[in-house]
Amino acid sequence: MKLKTKLVISYAAVAVFLVASLLLVSNYFLEKQFQIYVSHKQDMKNMEIADQISKNFPVPDAPGGTDFLSFAKFLDDLGRSLLEQGVVLMVLDEGENTLYCTGIEPGSGCSHISNPQKTGWNEVCSDFEGTYSQARFDIERDDTLLGSIMLGYHEPFYYSESDQSFLAAFNQVFFIMSILFLSVSVVIGLVMAGRISGPLIRVTERTRRIAEGEYSGRVSLRTGTVEIDALSEGIDHLAESLETQFMLKRRMAGDYSHEFRTPLAVLQSNLEAMIDGLWAPTKERLESLLAEIFRMSRMVSEVDNLVKVGNLGKRLEKTPSDIAEMTERIILSFGTNISSKGIRLRYERGECEACVDRDKFSQVIFNLISNAVKYTDNGGNISVSASNRGNHAVLSVEDDGIGIAESDMPYIFEHLYRTDESRARDSGGNGIGLSVVKAIVESHGGSIDVRSAPRRGSVFTVTVPRE
Repeated sequence: MKLKTKLVISYAAVAVFLVASLLLVSNYFLEKQFQIYVSHKQDMKNMEIADQISKNFPVPDAPGGTDFLSFAKFLDDLGRSLLEQGVVLMVLDEGENTLYCTGIEPGSGCSHISNPQKTGWNEVCSDFEGTYSQARFDIERDDTLLGSIMLGYHEPFYYSESDQSFLAAFNQVFFIMSILFLSVSVVIGLVMAGRISGPLIRVTERTRRIAEGEYSGRVSLRTGTVEIDALSEGIDHLAESLETQFMLKRRMAGDYSHEFRTPLAVLQSNLEAMIDGLWAPTKERLESLLAEIFRMSRMVSEVDNLVKVGNLGKRLEKTPSDIAEMTERIILSFGTNISSKGIRLRYERGECEACVDRDKFSQVIFNLISNAVKYTDNGGNISVSASNRGNHAVLSVEDDGIGIAESDMPYIFEHLYRTDESRARDSGGNGIGLSVVKAIVESHGGSIDVRSAPRRGSVFTVTVPRE
């Protein structure tokens, strides 16, 4: 199932749950309140009926009083009207004799309950189990009991036609609103699902193209959703990184093809000349060929270092080491190169000890100083310092050489990356040194920082824990 479909279903399910819950709760409370209202209305109605009958009750010898015939007709009209409303009327004299009962002749008792009285309630609630109840009111004049009134009706209450119409209208309106809310929630779900799934579809498509080797395009999404924007930026960064690695691999193939082709061509031409008898295999010529073989061996070793650089942390043999002494020894090994270029090298030696792999860390120092010597012009300056700073050992190599362009800074630690193709090739650089340096330093739990600007030199600072 698609994400968009799942989101729409979830929105609809939440809407159905909320509407159903609201309907149940509102109906429950409405029913309770309506019962209270109807019951109160019935009580008020009973009191009005009793008051009306009391005022018309005939009193013998009372001047201007109602006669019994008029009272009987009044009760008959009132009783019929009340019966239509589900109320049975019975009027008794002071001796508890029946003067009137709805629907029967006077004096014949009043024990029946008319079936239509239940109709209103049964249409609303099929499991009606109400009981027939009576409300009694005494008829008194001057503190004299003249009779009593009995009003019978079904409890808990009786719904009139207007009451039923109100409840039916309410339920109908609520049902229509429920359908409306459900429709709105589905529309909102479709819109929100589109806003979420649309960018994800674009990211998925871009990822598929990256897997097929198309690195040039970018997603560049700005949806306002933090997670989706972060995913988009991550995919774009991945594509940029893969594109850079792809270009580096292509350049690596060209570089190593050139690097190996030159010594191989020298070996081939010299050996062919010796075989053909054009050149004599003198000691000088053989030493020259041997030098080319050594050069190829160094390049093979560098490629081997590149392959092994990812597993350095598993093969470290750390021992307490004097990094200051190691640095001084490596600086002395560059004496000839430094003198030939007229470089002024200043070494600030301090206390600098750390637990490191001596061979691997010597390679870090060697590569940094080697790069400084290679890329510093004749008569330039190099400054090296080694010292302890708290719980860390710090090595710094600074030069005033050609420097590094800002555009190259993010890639200088990439395998086989060279900032200046022509000068790097002339100086023998192959782009492996700094990647190995970074891998060795990080395998020791340290870090390497670089600051540089074109024609103003570079500063490489290595920091490693002492323990």
